[in-house]
Amino acid sequence: MKIFIIISITFAITSCSQKSNENSEKPDYSAFAASLDSIMELDQGLRKQINEAMQSNSPLPSDIFTEMDKIDSSNQAWVKAKLDKYGWPKKSEIGEKGSRSIFLVIQHADLNEIEKYFPQLQELANNDEASKIHAAMMQDRMLMYQGKKQIFGTQASSKLRNDGSWVIWPVEKPESINDRRKEVGFTNTVEESAASMNAIYNPEEPLIKNQKF
Repeated sequence: MKIFIIISITFAITSCSQKSNENSEKPDYSAFAASLDSIMELDQGLRKQINEAMQSNSPLPSDIFTEMDKIDSSNQAWVKAKLDKYGWPKKSEIGEKGSRSIFLVIQHADLNEIEKYFPQLQELANNDEASKIHAAMMQDRMLMYQGKKQIFGTQASSKLRNDGSWVIWPVEKPESINDRRKEVGFTNTVEESAASMNAIYNPEEPLIKNQKF
């Protein structure tokens, strides 16, 4: 009986030690950042093409959004596997470009994924280890997907009006929105941001309940 107890305790200690080593494992941040460079190129490539076409009123390939969804799914699978294993890396570990790449991939994910990872991004932003602007944009998108008013006015939608025009999603306390934007680092106003997106900004834009995305 004593031998069995000793063996059991030894096994438990060894198992805990192995788990601790696994949890403390860190990635090769140089290799991580290099992979993120390629991911960001994929993420932004088709979006740049879409934005340019919208600006010039040019037609888009019929399958471009299907292709973008495929790229997003692949990028998200890779990034989420890393985040689930290591957590959201600090800007000082991954670099500003790598930090931006992770933000873009999760920003383009669905609501469940944004809700899952946003707290990590916000905590890092609070400690200057991630962009406060990125955290503000992700919070706005999360709120929009939840059918709530956004805080910083960074998100636009074509689903608010029957004519399909792009409109800044309804905002909380519009009288102080530009002060809030300035606090987190935005250098433009919500009006200027709307103009850059060719979107309409109405401070009193009504919130549509049960809007699906």
